Amino acid sequence: MLQEMIIRIRANEWLSDALKLQGYDALPSNCIVHKSLPGTGITHCELEADRDSILVEPNVAVIKGKMQKHRNLLGFYEGIPPQAIADYLQRSSGARKKILITPDAFFTVKEIMKELSINMYEEFFLFLDECEKNFAIEKLRLDFFRFRHRAFVTAAPIIASDPLMRENGFFILQIRPDYTYRKNLHLITTNNIAETLAAQIAPMKAPVYIFCRSAGTIRSLMNDMPALREKARVFYREEAFDPDAPQACYNLLTEDYFLAVDISPEESPHVILISDLFTDQPSLIDPKTEVMQITGRFRKGIKSIVHISNIDPELPFYTPKQARNWLKNAGKIYASWRKKKGNTHYEGARVLLDEALRQSTFARFVDENGNIIPICVTKFIDEETVKSFYTNVKHLYEAYMGTKRFNLTHTREVHLFSDKDRLLLSRKLTQEGRNRLLLTHFEQLEVLRKVRSGKAQTRYLHLVDRLIEKPSDRFLYDCFINYGGHFIRNSGYKEEVMRMEIDRMLIPG
Repeated sequence: MLQEMIIRIRANEWLSDALKLQGYDALPSNCIVHKSLPGTGITHCELEADRDSILVEPNVAVIKGKMQKHRNLLGFYEGIPPQAIADYLQRSSGARKKILITPDAFFTVKEIMKELSINMYEEFFLFLDECEKNFAIEKLRLDFFRFRHRAFVTAAPIIASDPLMRENGFFILQIRPDYTYRKNLHLITTNNIAETLAAQIAPMKAPVYIFCRSAGTIRSLMNDMPALREKARVFYREEAFDPDAPQACYNLLTEDYFLAVDISPEESPHVILISDLFTDQPSLIDPKTEVMQITGRFRKGIKSIVHISNIDPELPFYTPKQARNWLKNAGKIYASWRKKKGNTHYEGARVLLDEALRQSTFARFVDENGNIIPICVTKFIDEETVKSFYTNVKHLYEAYMGTKRFNLTHTREVHLFSDKDRLLLSRKLTQEGRNRLLLTHFEQLEVLRKVRSGKAQTRYLHLVDRLIEKPSDRFLYDCFINYGGHFIRNSGYKEEVMRMEIDRMLIPG
């Protein structure tokens, strides 16, 4: 384990002020800054430091946000010409150079500095800001250690597992609050995210910010919920987010906005987190790190935090031991492929083996020489552990309690139709296949339809409206109400057969 240095920080105190009390004018070199709470101004500290810096941010949204609040810095990302870097570096303004980039842009900056005869490793401080979730960070791992002065900021210091950290004299800088820091959070586990979300946002008057990793889940929710379609704005990866501009009633944000983006709406908002296990790729939020980071985006405070999640007992995951065994066994095959490639002189064989090596799921764990990258192994185990939380309500609850950062309440909701049902209907089915599913749902709703209370009837009509998306669905529903489920089944679920039979019944005599 690396040595630790603890920096105590008071409520509403900036990290730069806390560091000065410890005798530091800026972040010390060779440190892994473990930010156990957001909003302490770590990036701001480096932007104000009296030294030239390259700040590697997790995504473009963060860079654009910082550019709006700080002058004399250069944000470099797709769409900005490389010449802008050269012009900025050659400008003699007297101000310190501050270059903000994503991991993928690092090598462009490196090449331009080389052309300008600038020794970036000696003249610049390298600041890696919360990039450990981004696999692109491994591409610049060795360059990171070539810098004379460098630091890494993380909410989960898994990068400390890299042996090069110890070899290069790194230590962990723990930022700990000198006060009680807990947020109230309501966890809702449900079998239908859309229904639960609709009920949650209905009474909310303030702006609502909904965070969900999966763009697919967001599109599905928009399709299912008229309120979102009418009053929501979605911020995807490619869209610039202006934190100071007026926001919509409902603001949906993907994972690019989980980290480092400061959001300052005029009114304190409600924050809702969505974890959806029934998309093509499970869309999970890590309660140990990401929840605190997301809720920390709001510098003026928030009214409430709700985490809505479904649970999948069948979600596959590896225990740490199983993950290491998988890596060990996969590594043997990968090494054998590399050896075969090196030993063969046949072009076709080399091409095929090269494709297998590059496209294998094991490729992300090794460098260009086939050596294991330790942080990738740690990240893999961490990701599998997060999956395990979502296989059981108890596991997810305990993961939250283990953070000691939340006053947690929990409720369980069970709806007539589940997320699996919703996803089945959203798939490209034949008309007969869709009719078969809809009939099953209409029959399930019969119990509710026969309850003669106003509340039950309102609920029934709401659920029917959610099922009916097009005229053919409405026709099927009318057939069910007027002629029963047996009529639809006897027609083979075919609309043309049902219409012919109805015409026959309506002919006099």
